[in-house]
Amino acid sequence: MNTRSNCRPILFLLTIIFLLACSTHGISQIAGGMTETTRTDFGGNSFISGSVFFPSGAPINFRIRIRLSSITGGEIFSNSDDSGKFVFSRLSRGTYTLTIDGEQDFEPTSQVVDILQNRDVQNVSFRLTAKSKISKKPELINAEIAAAPKKALEFYQNALKLAAAGDGKGAIELLKLAVAEYPDFSFAYTEMGVQYLRLNELNKADEALLAALKIKPAAYEPLLMRGIVMFRANRFADAATMLRGALKAKDQSAIAHFYLGRTFMSQKKYDEAEKEFNLSLTIGGEQMKEAHRMLANMYLSREDYKRTLTELEIYLKLAPTAPDAEQLRDVVSQLKTLVQKKP
Repeated sequence: MNTRSNCRPILFLLTIIFLLACSTHGISQIAGGMTETTRTDFGGNSFISGSVFFPSGAPINFRIRIRLSSITGGEIFSNSDDSGKFVFSRLSRGTYTLTIDGEQDFEPTSQVVDILQNRDVQNVSFRLTAKSKISKKPELINAEIAAAPKKALEFYQNALKLAAAGDGKGAIELLKLAVAEYPDFSFAYTEMGVQYLRLNELNKADEALLAALKIKPAAYEPLLMRGIVMFRANRFADAATMLRGALKAKDQSAIAHFYLGRTFMSQKKYDEAEKEFNLSLTIGGEQMKEAHRMLANMYLSREDYKRTLTELEIYLKLAPTAPDAEQLRDVVSQLKTLVQKKP
């Protein structure tokens, strides 16, 4: 019996472990693209679900550690998935605090959530704030929106406050008032698109972002956000067009390269995807560590087990406390055996 035949059982096991889940876009991923659910065993049947976003409003694309605490139940730690989503289950009635405070590049943030009844489902969202130096971008934005009427600007600024507090629906209502006062308010339309995306209302997000692009066709943020919306909607050709446009506006955007890589991967354009993931890593460094998982999944589909192993080892070094780290370490161990047996 040849080496390939001997390896079939371990290959089958690796496939089961690696392809545990499929993302909402139909692409098999290495334990990724799927909401991580954490059982709290607090004795209830309620849930808190949520999402984590970059300061730009784009979904976070690596795992974020989240602490859930309550006076009566103590603390539970979990991680978001590679789309920034998380779920805490089996919660009883009470008040809970969700905190993100272990990230090197972002400011600590927290939210308080009340579970008031059985079978309650509460949704929250976090928009992270960068710890880096004070950016000149807000000054640029202030200059660009100087023409906005005072009332429109007040609606916009209050909408941003609601969005930061996790009230996406309230923010949208204020943003609608802002654009009613000032129809050329591209930033308000862009933020509206971000909020609809956070609520997973893709058609409405697309409408808002198209309105922003009608005003400023070459603007980076609406191009990026519409690219992500198109990717989420499985409209991969449109996603590629938007993301290329975003990169034309800002070629050093790690997240645009990452999502373009995922778009190409969904189209089975693996060479192009590999290039984009590597560019994302070159620009974004450790912050874009999820690209290593994408590369590992892609190499696995090519049966390139040595490179799959390399990418997973790098990922585990960068994310040793990932929610599925132990499982991935088991995969690494088995891959090492497979690579040694392969002629």
